[in-house]
Amino acid sequence: MELTINDDHEDKLFERREISAHAVYEGKTPTKAEIAEGICKKLNLSPDTFQIVRVDQNYGVRTSEVKAYSYKSKEAMQRFAKKEKEKKAKPGAAPAAAPAKS
Repeated sequence: MELTINDDHEDKLFERREISAHAVYEGKTPTKAEIAEGICKKLNLSPDTFQIVRVDQNYGVRTSEVKAYSYKSKEAMQRFAKKEKEKKAKPGAAPAAAPAKS
């Protein structure tokens, strides 16, 4: 996967860097974790305070546009970052097994 940083600017109000990138790849679309790892390595950022906001891909094209945020601290990330939505169970599906007690 080849990553090109299109825009990288600081948003002082939300205590973060806003990053736009262009990803070119072969095969399947990379996961958010793979893209995050690539951007963090390229810009020398901490993965603990890094969040992929969106990955836009057009059908049939092996490129994606990525928008991500890198917060100054974990506290700023907890305060301003949007939380990932939890997946809802489908109606009629078996409930998840309860964790085993030891």
